[in-house]
Amino acid sequence: MKVSVVIPAYNAAAFITRCLQSVFAQTLKPEEVIVVDDGSTDNTAALARDLGARVLSEPNCGTAAARNKGIGNASGEWIGLLDADDMWAPAKLERQVACIRPGTVLVYTGLRFFDDHGVRSEQRAIDPVSARKMLRYCNPIAQSTVLVKREAVLRAGGFRDGLRTCEDWGLWVCLMPLGRFEAVADPLMDYYVHPASVSANPDAMILGTLQILDKTLVADLRGFDRWAWRRRILATQLCGAGLIARDNGLKSEFGYMFRSLCAWPSPFWEPRRFFTFAVSAKNRLR
Repeated sequence: MKVSVVIPAYNAAAFITRCLQSVFAQTLKPEEVIVVDDGSTDNTAALARDLGARVLSEPNCGTAAARNKGIGNASGEWIGLLDADDMWAPAKLERQVACIRPGTVLVYTGLRFFDDHGVRSEQRAIDPVSARKMLRYCNPIAQSTVLVKREAVLRAGGFRDGLRTCEDWGLWVCLMPLGRFEAVADPLMDYYVHPASVSANPDAMILGTLQILDKTLVADLRGFDRWAWRRRILATQLCGAGLIARDNGLKSEFGYMFRSLCAWPSPFWEPRRFFTFAVSAKNRLR
């Protein structure tokens, strides 16, 4: 079973070496490793080439377009998705391939969060049945944990160009009708937490949610159901944006939490929102 690894990279010289080393250290060797240099102005491409990766270059168009280019040029039946600042545990690909069954289109794993001071926390992968339900209102599947069938990605239309965030969430939703999801619960991916990461920008995350909301997340719904789910999704994501703001010391934390309750004030939907709002209110009073 051939696996191609696709890594979009923009000015990733500080991370690309350790990222690629984790790929080449896999117990199941990939067929090829493709780094898509997304218009970098540093020596990302040269470092990747020196380490043995196949490098494709394009003007800076964003990670969605870069991933699509890498997948389009890949020869493997399966695609390992990896961001340039993240890393894999040595047995990741081997354990994922062992989970593939007839009809499988996507396999994901748990992850660890780390920063420049070391590991911050671990998160085991949620089971696929629960994950598919949660994809209606949030994204429980981290992109760099995913091994996905290339044919299914192409059938789903690939990552949506123009999106800077939530492009992975949109693709997972489009893949659900095409086959099975499988999971390896153990944390086999290391996710790098740093201020320059797009996922550390709450405004960008909300914008990405709005961009996929109508055409993807509630596209199959009509009438009251569509209206209600739209509000619930916004409530959940606004709460998440508030937590991102809190982690990064941003003053917008309280505003996001307040907007979350306004979007869907029922305590029976994601009740943790009320606790986080109380904490935000206490922090603001201080």
